[in-house]
Amino acid sequence: MSGLPIINPLHWGFNGTVRQTYDPSGTTRLTMRRTKDKIEFRHFVNQYIPTLKDGHSFRLHHFLFTGILQTMYLSTADFSKCFPVFYGREIVEYSDGGASTTDWVMKSWEKKYDLDIYGNYKKLEFERDEEATHPDNWPRLHPRTRYFSEEEKSSVHANEKPLIVIIHGLAGGSHEPMIRSLTAKLSTIAGERFQVVVLNCRGCARSKITNKKLFSAFQTGDLKEFLAREKARHPTRKIYAVGFSFGASLLANYLGEVGDKSDLKAAVTLCNPWDFILCSEKMKNDYWSRNLFSKAITQFLTRLVKVNMGELESPEGSVPDHQPSVEDPCLYMCTQSNMERAKKFTQMRQFDDMFTAPSLGFSSAEDYYRAGSSINRLHNVQVPLLIINSKDDPIVGPQAIPYTEAKNNSNVLLLSTDLGGHLAFLNENFDSWINIQIATFLYKFDEFIE
Repeated sequence: MSGLPIINPLHWGFNGTVRQTYDPSGTTRLTMRRTKDKIEFRHFVNQYIPTLKDGHSFRLHHFLFTGILQTMYLSTADFSKCFPVFYGREIVEYSDGGASTTDWVMKSWEKKYDLDIYGNYKKLEFERDEEATHPDNWPRLHPRTRYFSEEEKSSVHANEKPLIVIIHGLAGGSHEPMIRSLTAKLSTIAGERFQVVVLNCRGCARSKITNKKLFSAFQTGDLKEFLAREKARHPTRKIYAVGFSFGASLLANYLGEVGDKSDLKAAVTLCNPWDFILCSEKMKNDYWSRNLFSKAITQFLTRLVKVNMGELESPEGSVPDHQPSVEDPCLYMCTQSNMERAKKFTQMRQFDDMFTAPSLGFSSAEDYYRAGSSINRLHNVQVPLLIINSKDDPIVGPQAIPYTEAKNNSNVLLLSTDLGGHLAFLNENFDSWINIQIATFLYKFDEFIE
């Protein structure tokens, strides 16, 4: 009987509870914008976002009564008609010669293309504009997404509203349902208060890898350069960030690396796999995580490499032309024979053993996980950081939630919930309850904090 897969009945239900973890000596003191009074970070959250107070109850969809069901529904259901966000795409070039893309939420396009309440819009007109702006030899984009004209890009760059940068999960992008759910809310809240952009990782969201570099937990340089560019363009405006899953790891690593030199005013991480080793063990040893999620994630990564083999491929028998390192990776292992082997992978650890770890100079995936885990840098985060993790997350698990570390950093407020799954938190309307809370937090922070 001990070998049978079991779902813990203590994690069943649809009425969830929020629990707070914080520095017992007090959280960082924020300055109120109008009165100049001081207020603790935790007290600010309790007062202005009471739905996130310790002990607050929330209700999720009654049919999705475990984290596994929540996560499965999110990954398999048809959300194509939900959260119909328009994005304008820009190619961002970096100092190392590589590039990624940013997708800017374009509220004005809802009127331009006559979006109705059912998600219908003038597709022929949109497709004509898409054809006119699409760069040569770049992949076609997801629905309601097209490249900017130069005039449109200039207009977006001139916008001085507070900016919110979204960093997606592993091999995901702006098209994902829960990303669209949040960007729709953030771009609408308080009379379109914010400018909202999704920073797509290299090779993700139908963009191209333009030099031999894959994203990894250490790839914080793109975020640093993008934030610095936006800060230089409008030095006085506030910038915030939200990281989802692996994107939350990137965001937390960035915050820990730069400390008090961050260009961000505040940040949120959702379902961050804080300890890669513990998360990898869960994906390997937990029956449900292994059989329902691990293979799909691994093969998604494999496909990302496959579609970019034109740039990444190395000849059979290749060896590094320099010592690979975090600062100077080398993807000498991207051969056709290794891609054939990767088609059979079912665990992320297999992918990272073959590709990620050696490209960065690590001897194994475990060494890469140990060094790259963002829990290592949480102690040096020096801007207000709202951490959100669910204990029934089938990808992260409860053991990886950084309770101890949160108690040792006054800039951090950790919110743990007993329900929600991985990035889901789907309520009775099949929308994300937690995205509503994140949008409210960022609005209230921008409205009331100096």
